[in-house]
Amino acid sequence: MINYLLLLLSTLMSTGKAIFCKAIGTEGESKKEKALLNFKAFAVAFLSALLVTIKDIGRLFLVSDFSFILSIFFGLSIALTQIFQSKALGQGPSSTVTLIYACGFLIPIFYGFFFWDESVSVFQWLGIALLLFSLTLCLLKKEKHRKLSSWIPFAVLAMLGSGTSAIFQKTHQYSEFSSEISFYLVFCLFFSSLFTLIIYLTTGSEQNCKKEVTDKKRVLLKTFIIPVCLGICVGLLNFLNLILSGNLPSVILFPIYNVGSMLLFILISAIIYKDKMTALQKIGFALGIIAILIIGLL
Repeated sequence: MINYLLLLLSTLMSTGKAIFCKAIGTEGESKKEKALLNFKAFAVAFLSALLVTIKDIGRLFLVSDFSFILSIFFGLSIALTQIFQSKALGQGPSSTVTLIYACGFLIPIFYGFFFWDESVSVFQWLGIALLLFSLTLCLLKKEKHRKLSSWIPFAVLAMLGSGTSAIFQKTHQYSEFSSEISFYLVFCLFFSSLFTLIIYLTTGSEQNCKKEVTDKKRVLLKTFIIPVCLGICVGLLNFLNLILSGNLPSVILFPIYNVGSMLLFILISAIIYKDKMTALQKIGFALGIIAILIIGLL
């Protein structure tokens, strides 16, 4: 029962992460500003994780080489995933971007099938085929390819990053060092902060940007509220998913959590950002939800 309560909380954190990632993609006025917002978010997530382990801070430096090295790759993975997700949500329709991003759960399912002896039923294979068909419907729009290409690559990269991150999560929790979960996450978020800081420092300032925001509420929203809220969501989400990845099979964890967060995000995004879908996209999105439920429940 406790695992499913944690799964519910993880779904809410995933929804919050998507909302604030879209905020970064739409509120950031330049590449450098967006890079700074991402760095602030990961810095908050790192400090939050560090605070959780403050009583055992001495053990942080006794962590195994396995956890430390894996945290470097995991940190890079979630940092790039967040950057690509923000970029895609800032440019593309929330519904389609989120559906593509949700497909990242297929990666740990296939990995689990081939490397962890996790079974995949006939219905789940059919669900995967239906999911791919639904994506095709969502991407069929009466727009020039030039417009579509501006966000689709970022959505696909975010999806690949999400799936890769899930593999790193389960790899650690299936290892003999799974008890180091808290310290593993601290190092992971430290490296995410470091990677995004490097990106910020190496990103040049853009000329002819939009005028600087002078409204105090907007400044507070962009410089403090968005990165802090995103950082809290990122920290909690990764901590919860690390726990759940060792207690629930991939075909249960990732589909259910993806569908729940996807539906909540689409609802909230429709209210806040007035995102709309064509009739064909609505059909594709509905089929996508059915497909993910088939994969997760049958």
